[in-house]
Amino acid sequence: MATEKLYYTDPYLKEADATVLSCTEGKDGYTVLLDRTVFYPTGGGQPHDTGLLGDAKVLDVRDQGDEGFHLCDRPLEVGSTVHGVIDWDRRFMLMQHHSGEQLVSGIVHSRFGYDNVGFHMGKEVMEVDFDCQIPWEDIAGIEEEVNQAIWANLPLKCWIPQPEELAQITYRSKRELAWPVRIVQVPGHDCCACCGVHVAMTGEVGIVKILSCVKLRQGVRMEVVCGSRAYRYLCAVWEQNRQVSQAFSAKMLETAAAAVKINETLAQEKYRAAGLQNLVFEQIAESYANQ
Repeated sequence: MATEKLYYTDPYLKEADATVLSCTEGKDGYTVLLDRTVFYPTGGGQPHDTGLLGDAKVLDVRDQGDEGFHLCDRPLEVGSTVHGVIDWDRRFMLMQHHSGEQLVSGIVHSRFGYDNVGFHMGKEVMEVDFDCQIPWEDIAGIEEEVNQAIWANLPLKCWIPQPEELAQITYRSKRELAWPVRIVQVPGHDCCACCGVHVAMTGEVGIVKILSCVKLRQGVRMEVVCGSRAYRYLCAVWEQNRQVSQAFSAKMLETAAAAVKINETLAQEKYRAAGLQNLVFEQIAESYANQ
């Protein structure tokens, strides 16, 4: 029996009742099949949801065909009705990152014609891979355009077009896809095939910050943070810079210049100390030579 995927009907739905269709014990816990679910499974680069099914913790969620399986830490009675509640803070953070990734990938594609060949949402940052080189001097422009799209608060459209409509849509995809294909569109910025859950408006992404862009095989890998993670990251960077500004007795926006000046002074002092050390050694050697 197919599991009704409530997270596609309403990605903002945080809880719902469901019927337990099966419960199987395994080495890692109990695999529970539901007739309907608010829990998004691992897929498309986006991690699975966590939360509770009744008193049971949901440790993992996987799709097998049309069926949604939930790995729980305790058994659930087959045939019973269970109340599922997702960890909403985690889900919304993942939605922010997935929508942020789509903006980054869409704008890179429109600017350079490069393709996103993979992405991964880690515990601290999101990694996005592209198939060509992107010079660091271009990153600031990409980041600014992404954030301009966020601040424009554009609506995201997520839907499964009919075959005849799909044939008329130009969209990004890593491979050829058979119908049905779920399309996610950001007006004026991107249109791609995507199975993930997204925010309704780009403004909910909040902010996107590209942390790095390094060579990876024939392309590059970007490290990116979005939304709440970006806020926390920038707060941590601000605190570090506040401490540096105090240590250097420099204004917050002048710490780099202060660091350069201190390094130059330190280099000069090392050179002077080396000269004095050599002079002392010469005098010691001379005193021994005169004995």
